[in-house]
Formats: sequence, C-alpha cells, structure tokens
Amino acid sequence: MLRPCLVAIALIASLASADAADDGCEKFAWSLARERAAFAASDKMTIAAGEALAALPASALLIRLRPAAQASFAMPPERKPKTEQWHGGMVRLPALAKPGIYQITLSDDAWIDVIQNGRYARSVGSTGRSDCPGVRKSVRLDLDASPVVLQVSGVSPDAITMTIGAVE
Repeated sequence: MLRPCLVAIALIASLASADAADDGCEKFAWSLARERAAFAASDKMTIAAGEALAALPASALLIRLRPAAQASFAMPPERKPKTEQWHGGMVRLPALAKPGIYQITLSDDAWIDVIQNGRYARSVGSTGRSDCPGVRKSVRLDLDASPVVLQVSGVSPDAITMTIGAVE
C-alpha cells in the first residue's frame, strides 16, 4: 500500500516541477533571471508617476501610476491603450553615464515610450511573454548620454515594476 502512494507522490512532484519549468520564464529571447530577482526583492525603490530620479536606479523601481484621465506625459503615447480603464505616467531620469544599449523590463502588460532629445527612442529588440508570472516584457534601446523620460500607458494595475540598465 505504501509503494503506490510513493509512486503517486513522485508523479505529482514531477508534474509540479514540469509545470514550473513550462511557465515561460525561461523562454524570453534573452535571460531575465536578474530582473526577476530584482522584481522579487524587498528593496525596490518606490516613486510616484511624474517624479524625477537623481540617478539610474540600481534596483527595481516600483512606479505608482495615475488613472488615465489624470496621467500626464511629455509626449502623447505612441500607442493607444487596449482598454478604457488604464493607468499610466512618466518618470524623468538624469543624463545617462554613457551611450549604449539599455534594457527596460516591465512587470505587467503596458506600452512604454522612451523619450530623449524630444524624440521617441527606437527599440533595437524586444521580448515578451504572457506566461511568466511577474515579468511581461523587456525592450532594448540604443540611447545616448542625455536625460531620459520613461512613459508607461495602458497598465491595468495602478503600479508597475521595472528595471533599467545598460546591457552587458
């Protein structure tokens, strides 16, 4: 009687670990293990939409967003939100230390605009999945060493977590 129970427990455990491996988090175009760890950490910096940062955050950044009617942007979002009930806002960053490829990773479904020198920065790569809990997409942009405005729109929850940093 004990042997069939052990077999059943082993089967259930193997199915549970297979489900965890199939959650999509390892299927992004590039590894987001560091970003996932940053999103799960308790030392996230929290700011309200509209604020300016003195430096590029070293950890994940939790941005408290505003309802669509109250959200303000430096430039209109390039894409119209998919729903009528959404949140958004912007965060200003100082001049980047050096030009190069920077990666921005978002916890939730959202549209992100990155603005430098009064223009929308263009993506040089992106990856996204809807089956990775806590991480939705990551975008890479070629940025120069000038100030940056990050804008997010079309976000269902009233907060979003993101990371930004130079690609190594």
